[in-house]
Amino acid sequence: MEIEVPQGQASAPLAAFLTRALPDVPAWALKECLKRRDVKRLGVRLGAEDAVSGGDLLRVYLPKAALKTSAPQLDVVYEDARILLVNKPQGLSVDADEGGGDTLLLRARRYLAAQGGDGAALSLCHRLDNKTGGLLLLAKDVQTLEAAEEAFRLRTILKTYTCRVVGCPKPREAVLTAYLLKDAERARVRVVERPLPGAQKIVTGYRVIETEGGFSRLSVELITGRTHQIRAHLAFIGCPIVGDDKYGLREVNRSARVRGQQLWATRMELHAGGALSYLDGRAFEVDAPF
Repeated sequence: MEIEVPQGQASAPLAAFLTRALPDVPAWALKECLKRRDVKRLGVRLGAEDAVSGGDLLRVYLPKAALKTSAPQLDVVYEDARILLVNKPQGLSVDADEGGGDTLLLRARRYLAAQGGDGAALSLCHRLDNKTGGLLLLAKDVQTLEAAEEAFRLRTILKTYTCRVVGCPKPREAVLTAYLLKDAERARVRVVERPLPGAQKIVTGYRVIETEGGFSRLSVELITGRTHQIRAHLAFIGCPIVGDDKYGLREVNRSARVRGQQLWATRMELHAGGALSYLDGRAFEVDAPF
């Protein structure tokens, strides 16, 4: 297959670019492709650490077994004339970012256009991190987008996440309050107990569902929606999410042999006015794949 690195994208290692550009390709297939140097630019084979940048045209030779299962997918949970609710996979950005590659919004627009709809009019109502999967709401018209954005601002759309963490938080059910400081240069956040200058208040509710083998499965309510809030807040109390290398324990993640961060947006309950009032009280759920 041929892949063009988006114009204007900064230089990045080939391995990092392909991981973002081909989120549906199994990790084993990308690893084998890079090991065999089965990526060419202008006929020259590239290694995993070779830099690629905007405008580069890459020819990627993937194992045949991977091609059968790696076609871009859109997991539609619910759709009507106004909204599209999808189950976003991990490793796929919701919209274009510095990492480049495919996006959930592009897939959703292609899907809608293929159904005869106006794909260009489709808009994201909120966001999920690249490495977080789960329920994502998109609007098909301006009125619906405005109603959804207002509901998210007022926190009347209730979002519940399922995650697996190291250890077991105490107590087994609580609402946590802290403050979050952004570090833009390092693309991460820091949680502190006191309201320092520039810090944003965060509120996270959790309930332990089960505990087994040194790990616990939690149901988490995102009461405030800040960058990396759940990941950073749970790590702050000593229970990092399994598979999270940024805020978690890499040695534990390696020994557990997990693929991907074990955090999923599993439930969304709508309470909104305006164009979305017809769905008031409606709840949608998906299962976490871990």
